[in-house]
Amino acid sequence: MKTSKKMKRLIFAILIILPLAVYGRDFFGLTGANPKIKLKVKLVKESLVNSGYNPRWFTISEKRNKYFNRLLPNSAKKSHHLHGNAIDVYVIDIDGDGKFTQTDLDIVKVHTKRVERRNPSLRGAFGTYTSKSIAKHMIHFDTRGYSTSYNH
Repeated sequence: MKTSKKMKRLIFAILIILPLAVYGRDFFGLTGANPKIKLKVKLVKESLVNSGYNPRWFTISEKRNKYFNRLLPNSAKKSHHLHGNAIDVYVIDIDGDGKFTQTDLDIVKVHTKRVERRNPSLRGAFGTYTSKSIAKHMIHFDTRGYSTSYNH
């Protein structure tokens, strides 16, 4: 029996996205992200809205414990999530065309850099995972102290 594309998305949402969305909301008694990274993500979203965009994304990961972090493929051993200094979001659409594309990521990156220029204490990483089919909609934000970007 061949699984339809719609069914695969539903299964993905139930098995992967839903638990991660719950996890990002203080799962297992973790304290969540620190106020500094929460402010950064909030300011990026406000910058997008002020420029006429309607950012549609949701948080999938904030603070992680070391055991959960080890289970994630390609997670850094010294991840900024371990100390609550990072947030990952799952992007649905940014530019209002109803679909996720590289343009959405590019727009968010421009606004992230704008926020960091205006708020040097919020400098950090802007990471994407476009080479990973299951995570291609994800963006990683952190406040490591210097600006950098990566694409896995």
